[in-house]
Amino acid sequence: MAVTLMRRIGAGVHLHRYHRAIHSPIFFGPSGPNPANRFDSPDGSYRILYAARSIETAFGETFVRAPANPYILSTTIDARVRSELVTTRALRLYTLVDAGVSTHGFSFTDLHGDAYTRTWEISGHIQETTSADGILYTSRFNNQRCVALFERASDAIAVSAVTAVPISPSEAERLAAQFGKTYVEP
Repeated sequence: MAVTLMRRIGAGVHLHRYHRAIHSPIFFGPSGPNPANRFDSPDGSYRILYAARSIETAFGETFVRAPANPYILSTTIDARVRSELVTTRALRLYTLVDAGVSTHGFSFTDLHGDAYTRTWEISGHIQETTSADGILYTSRFNNQRCVALFERASDAIAVSAVTAVPISPSEAERLAAQFGKTYVEP
């Protein structure tokens, strides 16, 4: 794999998450032994925490999972809460953004698609061969920055005062509309 520069996110930066209410705001997954999300460990040897630089991006990454579906159901929203994390030290992130993605043999189709085999492979390679705290990547829904933190960076984040806040219908409706979706209460 080509040499890449790490990007840093400084201490004191806020990251946003929508997470299952049953999990702590600082939860490294997946819950089970098998990979489920974009940069999960292919062999279960490490765990990942996903967050975004903005509330809107975190919402899109969490709730706009099937872009063809025009609705976001209140039952889906009700199963999650919103939390904010703050970095306690600078994070060194392996970058999978911009035109440099192709230097790794990837395209944005690979990184933004629903088939995760290739992204699991690159995550495993990055975790094993670098000292990165995680991966910096772009959301497939609004092209904004997200992070996938390796569990080894657990000392680099803390929960802010915004912890496990229920998502109000008005917030869900406003954020869903930003992605061209309709919030529906059955």
